[in-house]
Amino acid sequence: SDLVIGAVLIPGAKAPKLVTEEMIQSMEPGSVVVDIAIDQGGIFETTDRITTHDNPTYEKHGVVHYAVANMPGAVPRTSTLALTNVTVPYAVQIANKGYKAACLGNTALLKGINTLEGYVTFEAVAEAHGVEYKGAKELLEAETVSC
Repeated sequence: SDLVIGAVLIPGAKAPKLVTEEMIQSMEPGSVVVDIAIDQGGIFETTDRITTHDNPTYEKHGVVHYAVANMPGAVPRTSTLALTNVTVPYAVQIANKGYKAACLGNTALLKGINTLEGYVTFEAVAEAHGVEYKGAKELLEAETVSC
């Protein structure tokens, strides 16, 4: 391939290395790999560094590697407007209902809780850090949750 874009996201976990160094070596010189998953460790075995917007590429085995972390930072105004447009409705729900009712009534908000009442509520993160996991829904439905 002339261009390979790696965009794997496993919430709460590192990205798996899906493209081997041998695969990269078999690519034509001048080919490009874009590692969008670099914020989670990257999917290419040859992505050995994070690059910047000022110095976005490096070459390895004749293949150009683009591994800029926080890619939306290249277009801050546009990315801020996009993020605002998708988050304001959630903020309005929380403001109108309180966080507990809003999260219990909206699966997306519920999935957005990472810690609550001293527990990690994201199982993959708890496992990765060797800490106790408790589900957010279970904690929210318990009467001990302080609002």
